[in-house]
Amino acid sequence: MAALLEYWLLADEAIGAILGVLVVVCLVREKLLAWPLGVCYVLVILPQLWQTQAYASFLLHLFGFLPLNLYGWWHWLFGGAERDDLPVTRCPIPVLAGLGAAALAGGLALGWLMATRTDATMPYWDNGLLVMSLAAMWLTARKKIENWIVWFVVNVISVPFYFALELPLYAALYVAYIGMAVWGYVTWQRSLLRSQAATVQ
Repeated sequence: MAALLEYWLLADEAIGAILGVLVVVCLVREKLLAWPLGVCYVLVILPQLWQTQAYASFLLHLFGFLPLNLYGWWHWLFGGAERDDLPVTRCPIPVLAGLGAAALAGGLALGWLMATRTDATMPYWDNGLLVMSLAAMWLTARKKIENWIVWFVVNVISVPFYFALELPLYAALYVAYIGMAVWGYVTWQRSLLRSQAATVQ
């Protein structure tokens, strides 16, 4: 039974890694398909996170990424002026500052809570990633270009985190995400410049 569970978790990890790559590729290319794929990714990764006692990441995916994927799906469909072409925009500096302050405070508070009340693995890292990822996901759903900068930081921190959890495929996925965050920023920057040029004309 234990061997069967181990094989199932390994297959689950591989499927999650593939879905994770597809989600980011679709986001970079501004494809709506990213959001339903994101919902599938969340449902696939949940057993892995629970098994490794990464409780903050589990909660992040269940109560953060799942509803934000649904929100992003809705917002990309209906949030733009034309309802079918939500443009890439910049996030105001005060909003970014507020998100940063909230992420720092939330990561420390939740990390302390998990460290003192649960048997969570690396609670401060886990919760820091939780709040930064929520901020990045919200920026992505709103199609703010700064999301890729936040994702870059999250991805860099996630590589050693997932290695420590003994989830090498997810660690490798986050290595790929580092490059994809750069690709996403460059691609969305071009889209932003095109939108600005069209507005000027």
